[in-house]
Amino acid sequence: MHSPERCPCCGGGPRAPWKPGEPAVLACPACGGSSLAALPAPTAAADLYQAEYYAETSGGRFLGLAERAIVALKDTRVRAILARKAGPGSLLDVGCGRGDLLERFQARGWWAEGTQVSRTAAASATARGLTVHLGDLPGLGLAEGSFDVITFFHVLEHLPDPAAYLECAGRLLRQDGLLVVEVPEAGGLGWRILGRRHLCFDHPHHLHFFTPAALRALAGRCGFQVEGETHFSIEYSAFTLLQNLLNLLPGEPNRLYRSLMQNPDGARLRRQPATWLHGILGALLGLPAFLSAFGSLVVPRGNTMRFYFRKGSGDAL
Repeated sequence: MHSPERCPCCGGGPRAPWKPGEPAVLACPACGGSSLAALPAPTAAADLYQAEYYAETSGGRFLGLAERAIVALKDTRVRAILARKAGPGSLLDVGCGRGDLLERFQARGWWAEGTQVSRTAAASATARGLTVHLGDLPGLGLAEGSFDVITFFHVLEHLPDPAAYLECAGRLLRQDGLLVVEVPEAGGLGWRILGRRHLCFDHPHHLHFFTPAALRALAGRCGFQVEGETHFSIEYSAFTLLQNLLNLLPGEPNRLYRSLMQNPDGARLRRQPATWLHGILGALLGLPAFLSAFGSLVVPRGNTMRFYFRKGSGDAL
């Protein structure tokens, strides 16, 4: 289906074509947000997140050491949320993967549930004794006002209709509920230089590309008010910067990132000498990239942003 002419984030328009190339992208001159000109239907989007995205048996996405590091870093999400909502209470993790965040909150006495469009990931989570609802959030029929915290960690950019999800989250949250949204940040220097070669473009999985202004506008139109924000993620900022530096090289973009995955594309890339060269360069650039990423703690721009919202009196869509 085609993107609407008016911006789905701020409602401004008309939008204009972004950088020349494929896939076509429409950008909003008002908030800077953009999205694919041709968005997939929700069922087609869900097909991207089955066995070739999440491993059939474990529900993981990356090779052993990389996967273990990613799982361990989930503790930073827990601490950040508990600093704003001490609990214990009830949490809904939208797009919960195999349920690592749910496990951590359950261990702290919370009632934690998740949602997934991936049958593979949902099966892995339920096999671990977790409560995971399979399907799109607006169609699950969950009880209104039943959650203290709802989280969207790197989910909103994958959705054909992110506003429908945020509006639903507003109904599911209790009055003083906390909404946590983390997405890739578009519009920075790396985004302008690399364009479609930027890691955060990630076609065909990413459909929307948010600037801070675009995310604030979308959440505000769905009835939320900003409580806080950060533009640094220990999980994503350094590696995104590292991969973008490697993307300055010719050839396939995101080679190192994709080679770490368990799927057939990752196996194909690991057999290629160019991938090993990228791995060596990545090892050399890793520490400088990690140190440089901390600059986003000072300058309010980066490649990843997390916003904390409360239910407010914003104008609903």
